[in-house]
Amino acid sequence: MPSVFSVLASSMTVATLASAHNFRRSEPQMPAQPASAAYNSNFCWGLYPVGGPCPIKNGTFDQYIDHSNPSLGTFKQRYWVNDEHYAGPGAPIILHGPNESAADRGIWYSTNMTADGYLAQEVKGAAIVIEHRYYGDSSPYNNLNSETLQYLTLDQSLRDLVNFAKNVKLHFAKDNGTHPDNAPWVYSGGSYPGALATWLQKLYPGTFWAYHATSAVVQPIAEYWQYYTPIEAAMPKNCSTDFKAAMRLLETKLKNAPNDKAKNDIKAKFGLAGLEDDDFGWAVIDGLQKWQGHAFTNTYATTPLYQMCDYMEGVPNNNAAGGPVPGEEGVGACKALKGLATWLKKVQMPGSCKNQYWSDPNSIACWDLHNTSSPLFTDRTPRNKWNTQWQWFSCNEPFQQWQASAPGVDTGLIPSFLTMKDLRDQCDRFFPDVNGKTFGLKNGRTTEDIVKLTGGWDYINTTRLVYVNGEYDPWIQETVSSPRRPGGPLQSTPEVPVYVVPKAAHCPDMVMANIWANEANTEIFHKVFKTLTTWIGEFYTEKGIAQPGSS
Repeated sequence: MPSVFSVLASSMTVATLASAHNFRRSEPQMPAQPASAAYNSNFCWGLYPVGGPCPIKNGTFDQYIDHSNPSLGTFKQRYWVNDEHYAGPGAPIILHGPNESAADRGIWYSTNMTADGYLAQEVKGAAIVIEHRYYGDSSPYNNLNSETLQYLTLDQSLRDLVNFAKNVKLHFAKDNGTHPDNAPWVYSGGSYPGALATWLQKLYPGTFWAYHATSAVVQPIAEYWQYYTPIEAAMPKNCSTDFKAAMRLLETKLKNAPNDKAKNDIKAKFGLAGLEDDDFGWAVIDGLQKWQGHAFTNTYATTPLYQMCDYMEGVPNNNAAGGPVPGEEGVGACKALKGLATWLKKVQMPGSCKNQYWSDPNSIACWDLHNTSSPLFTDRTPRNKWNTQWQWFSCNEPFQQWQASAPGVDTGLIPSFLTMKDLRDQCDRFFPDVNGKTFGLKNGRTTEDIVKLTGGWDYINTTRLVYVNGEYDPWIQETVSSPRRPGGPLQSTPEVPVYVVPKAAHCPDMVMANIWANEANTEIFHKVFKTLTTWIGEFYTEKGIAQPGSS
């Protein structure tokens, strides 16, 4: 069968790292498949030649709703297997960690367009994509509320993976040849699934043989204003200087507005009339938030952050007019704020809600998180477009990771009218008590409880786990490469390899197109690949058996 690469150019566009949602706060997510194959029964559509055989098969696994109480029953957890290059019983199994979204658009992670599928191809193994509990069609309940979401926890999610690896019956498996005792299972994930790699290693060791963790957010930070520090580093100096000045000017204008009408008139200049201050604040910094999805395959002109900067500096549309570009000093607060307002009103806001519940391209209803009658609040199905499930994780576990202002210590990029309290208050609006059940934050649970359980930055005694992070990733402050980590960023050793891709954003080594697009990223990928294949080989050496397909 032809390699995926041979049909890539004609069948689909190169993936970007932009997240597939329009949420009003960034969550750690991996890139999704860009083709319109979502929910299509032909899992190979856009990935393999039309009319040819499809090596991707789907299945469901009977997963416990509550691993501590099996009597509660099971739900069907979806997975997809690509055995195109599988050499037979005992060959490696590469499990792509479950992302916090429906997995329909993640099926392509089983192909050689991604690092996981590429690894499976080269070691003659099979690649599996599994759907996270409570997402897509893998939910025990169809109405998600404070009562039914009680089993969406970090611990249950980790135990899902262990149970799946030990007990799944794959369609091609023979003689128990895919059991972790007989074949090396490699867990690979980026972002939250990357953190699952580390947490699996610490809390449930022994099932997976090796781990690949990219942008692994192992140290959740409740008040995560540090999210914007790498973004500032990625911004042109004139833009970051002007953005800070513009935010101070905007704060002053709103503070001095004599009444609500005057305040709303200010917001109208940004195309955001009618929003509460905190929702307005999220919209104003949307250009910063979009940086998370930046890839080496993006051009300057297709990067929202740089588009925003051009408008602020008076050289819009990639300086189509050919005017002089301001120096590092910028253009000053007044001109910059006017340019930001123009960009938001004319470029960024139009159509921003269209892919959600609203057909009107001029609607800004998806930015309103105070209207609890909005479908953002009322759609409680597993395929809701807000990602109520991740909101639950933020409020219940609680990961929190609120990306708001912290005056006196933050970057200065965030307007002071977007506060940590504003974001915490969303928990009460999204999750009112149901039959006495509520969320963890309300019950006194803290983010520090997660760190104590998992070890956070300090858990470094890992076995066969490799880390990759991006220098300009907004989430790097929660990874082992964080400059805020006590003792500094974790240094790479043969036992615990750690790589940082220069100038990369989130999950830089998950998609092959992004890997090949940057020399440093390519070099690091080759090192990671060599490490993983060496570790896989050690499984067979330790067992005293030959690696299938190695001859």
